[in-house]
Amino acid sequence: MNNDRYKRSAIFRNGLCLQSPARRELLRLAGAAGIGIVAPNLLLGCSDSTGVSSPTFEATIAAARNAMLAATADPALPSISAALVDGERVIWAEAFGKTDAAGSAPTTDTMFAIGSVSKMFATIATMILVDRQLVDLDAPLVSYVKDFRMASPEYAQITVRMLLSHSSGFPGTEARDFATMVPFPGYLDNLRQAMVNLRLKHAPGEMAVYCNDGFTMIEALVAAMSGKSFTQFVQEEIFTPLAMTHSRYPLAAFAPGSYAPGFTDNAPDPMMYVNLPGAGSLWSTPSDIGRVAMMLINGGQIGGGRILSQHAIAEMGRDHSGGLALNPVTQTIRFGLGWDDVAYNGLAETGITAWKKSGAVGAYHSVFIVAPTARLAFFVVAAGPEKYAGAEIAERILLQALAERGSIASVPAPLPTRPLPEASPTDAQLAAIAGYYANYKSVMRVVAQPDRTLTLSQFVNGAWKDTDDAARLKMRSDGTFSSDAKPLMAYRAAESGGLRYLVQREAYGAGHYLIEWPYGQRIEPKAAVSAAWAARVGKRWLAVNEDVQSSSWSGGGVVFELAAVPELPGYVLNGPQITDATGSDTLAAMCLKIPVLDGRDLNDIVIEKHNAEEWVRISSTWCRPVATVPALGAGTSTIVIGSETYAEWRKLPASGTVSVTGATAWKLFDSDFALKASSDANGSAPLPGTGDAAYLLLFGAAGAAISVSMA
Repeated sequence: MNNDRYKRSAIFRNGLCLQSPARRELLRLAGAAGIGIVAPNLLLGCSDSTGVSSPTFEATIAAARNAMLAATADPALPSISAALVDGERVIWAEAFGKTDAAGSAPTTDTMFAIGSVSKMFATIATMILVDRQLVDLDAPLVSYVKDFRMASPEYAQITVRMLLSHSSGFPGTEARDFATMVPFPGYLDNLRQAMVNLRLKHAPGEMAVYCNDGFTMIEALVAAMSGKSFTQFVQEEIFTPLAMTHSRYPLAAFAPGSYAPGFTDNAPDPMMYVNLPGAGSLWSTPSDIGRVAMMLINGGQIGGGRILSQHAIAEMGRDHSGGLALNPVTQTIRFGLGWDDVAYNGLAETGITAWKKSGAVGAYHSVFIVAPTARLAFFVVAAGPEKYAGAEIAERILLQALAERGSIASVPAPLPTRPLPEASPTDAQLAAIAGYYANYKSVMRVVAQPDRTLTLSQFVNGAWKDTDDAARLKMRSDGTFSSDAKPLMAYRAAESGGLRYLVQREAYGAGHYLIEWPYGQRIEPKAAVSAAWAARVGKRWLAVNEDVQSSSWSGGGVVFELAAVPELPGYVLNGPQITDATGSDTLAAMCLKIPVLDGRDLNDIVIEKHNAEEWVRISSTWCRPVATVPALGAGTSTIVIGSETYAEWRKLPASGTVSVTGATAWKLFDSDFALKASSDANGSAPLPGTGDAAYLLLFGAAGAAISVSMA
């Protein structure tokens, strides 16, 4: 549930107290944020425990407030909330926008979904158990969760530390029942059942790639070692002692007005239930997260009470990915324990150490940055686009606060966007980067042109499509390739562990630094797939075991389709994701090892027989063939739910009326599998009247007889 990429660079001037910024620098910062302010006089207060003068931050707060007001002028952003922390106090917290169609304003007590910032609480809960000597970070998970099993025997080598630092080797994120329309307590069970049949995508500890499932398994660890549910443990051991009175897991519906909804067409969306507390389902407020920041800044204690030891805080903030075996880009994200980056470049470029965690789930985006030695922190969350609650705004506000206090000389200016001088690539340099690449969400092609430039395209809907930066990429004096139009977006090739990668570089955050990360892994053509796999390409399957309340039914996640790239024999695509189908007629295997982000959320494709039909399994999701869905004609039919309680699909005429009696619930789709009607009771609905068919999905208990009438 994280889209950020960054690199680490040298830290300098750390801890120096420099002159406060000039008025023009504050105005430049506000202008860069798209706002206009008149900077007030800087009011310096007493020194904090670091000896650095602590001002009232009037200019910073004014710039932040005006940036938030400007942001909520965009109809795409209904609400946003933020807090700035200085040492042992939340010096500013404010919410902006609306929480309903009438325009009611949020308050600082209004909860937002904070997405993957939730992982910090799984980490803190684990470190509490470590402090109590109930858990050893380097002990195998199976020593605590005794019945944990996977198909790869190396699962026994996965340690608790690997779960918290994204290096376990788990495929990524269990998709089944990830989000639902009502609370769903069985998501961890889904994952535990899936794990028994799942392979690791890399050896434990070989590389670090973002992984939600590692933090979901922390729920099982905490429950096993505390005797309490994960959510109860977090409430009693973290929320209550930190006085976090407006932080909740979505175990039941929240009271209207207590949370900020997303909006569609100026109407508030129904409450969203994400079902993985350890990885991403917490709702909270910036003021509550500010209390976590104060605890971290103050070495694990707040208000005289201790949550964590200083050693635990330090271990969370230590680089856990730089020394791993597979690491083609060394100057990139540095996972800590829970943290996305413990040498965050947005502040490191000015000599300030910072830890960062961001989150994104549904309509919500958030970013949390703690500068422990500078004793500053900022948290922002929006029920809207990432650009309003992402790295740029958080960096600018923290940089202004550091400059206003005198911890840095000035707020860095964005990098110039001038192309570097051109260079002439050799044949070897062109050959090193040209080729086919893939990541978890796309297949790409880099082609060397006759004029010795490169083009970059992606395979989309059966054809190659130029990317947004597909203007000719020219080799530059630093050995990278970039276009004249986007000089800060550059590419190069790199190798690690015998694999070749396409590395992407760009300006990030507030734009004063460059980041790079492994963007794709080179894919070489293989022998043609078997006749069995070739026959499956182009066919579709339908999910049968998502919960009736799963958001997948209304969000397009109902259909699975296999595809292929003609230029890459030996592979089949699961949506945009490539798998190797050369080793077996029934397994198309994960084949990517890409650290950081673009190798996340991979899956094998498994074919198994079910009542003489070929069904597809993706993790724990079962899918049946569309082609063999039984058709119903006029009159009344009886459908019986089998012992597995899989939902039953039936094909209907495109026009007419359907009536259902005896189902727990039913859903009606058109020929493109767009949801047209849904009910959890007996009822009827007109058929779509478009396309060549309609499809009915029926839910019920094992053995339930459901009556369907067509007219």
